[in-house]
Amino acid sequence: MANVSDIIESFILSSMGNSNDINLSRNELADFFKCAPSQINYVLTTRFNLNRGYIIQSQRGGGGYIKVVKLKDFDNHYLYKIIEDNLSKEISYKDAVYLLEDLVGKQFLTHEQAILISYAIDDKALANPFKLEGSLRSNILKSFLINIKRGKDNE
Repeated sequence: MANVSDIIESFILSSMGNSNDINLSRNELADFFKCAPSQINYVLTTRFNLNRGYIIQSQRGGGGYIKVVKLKDFDNHYLYKIIEDNLSKEISYKDAVYLLEDLVGKQFLTHEQAILISYAIDDKALANPFKLEGSLRSNILKSFLINIKRGKDNE
């Protein structure tokens, strides 16, 4: 049986259909699913984040909304946003893999490149006595992405 987060995610995805964005009301969704608004926040931050190819925009006050935007095509802005928002701090292996999968989907990386990078940033490959895996992973990913982008620009 699917949990509430899975159901909310499926609902948002099906509501988006082929569109690249959707406007939502957190409170209306919470009422519809009979859950707390924090549950909606949880789904948005864990299932619709930059690592998975989405940007969340929100407006508070008088009829405020949350806009979920699916990033279709890879561009420089997206790459720099990834580096700034996700790779300027530690990143977990799980989030790094989501990021790699999204980059394959956007045809920035090949499937083979993503697999090789995932091997390089695995906890076993980064094992050290100081528990710096997240920082090392972030730096390695940043280096890979910048250098792959440079290679694409020179083609």
